[in-house]
Amino acid sequence: MKRIIAGIFLIMIIFNANAENIFDFYWNFGNIGFGMNYSSKNNANIELTVSVINLTFEHKDTNIGIEFNPIKYWYLFEFQNEFKTKENGEKFSFVNTNMYWDLIKNYNILLGPFMSINYMFVNTSTGINMNEYIFSGGLRFSYKSKYSFFGYNTSQILNTEIGYRNIMGKNQFYFSINVDIILALMGIVDGMKYSQKNR
Repeated sequence: MKRIIAGIFLIMIIFNANAENIFDFYWNFGNIGFGMNYSSKNNANIELTVSVINLTFEHKDTNIGIEFNPIKYWYLFEFQNEFKTKENGEKFSFVNTNMYWDLIKNYNILLGPFMSINYMFVNTSTGINMNEYIFSGGLRFSYKSKYSFFGYNTSQILNTEIGYRNIMGKNQFYFSINVDIILALMGIVDGMKYSQKNR
């Protein structure tokens, strides 16, 4: 695991040094997300996700970006007749990629189409499933705040996606919202401090 982390950081350093005139490069420690999948066949569910080490490469001239992260955690809930954990609803995916196109080229806002795929799932109860995949596509809106962190830049601290999702051949309507994990934790800590002061 230490070698994998060291390799990721080495890639970040090399890429940042050699391609800074062609690409913008961003990274963060991960995102916390909330989403919903819905279809008319009454198999809707709510998902909570946590991604670890997000890497983004964005072409400066076209504003087309590619993101990937090595690990994403999923926890799914059903809400048909009652709200409960979905069967085999806790899992990890190890191939997670996303491509987007920023149409408006605004410093603080990203708006444009996206498509993503999640693959190589490992369920906590049934193990690895090489047939499981999730394909998503639609429209992304992000709030960007480019700030320095250990010599690198982070971006898209808050983003929402809406559109189509295909989960192993099942067609669904999809919506999600994700926030930078560090900012989310800072917000929770500040909220707890505020709560303690007003008791």
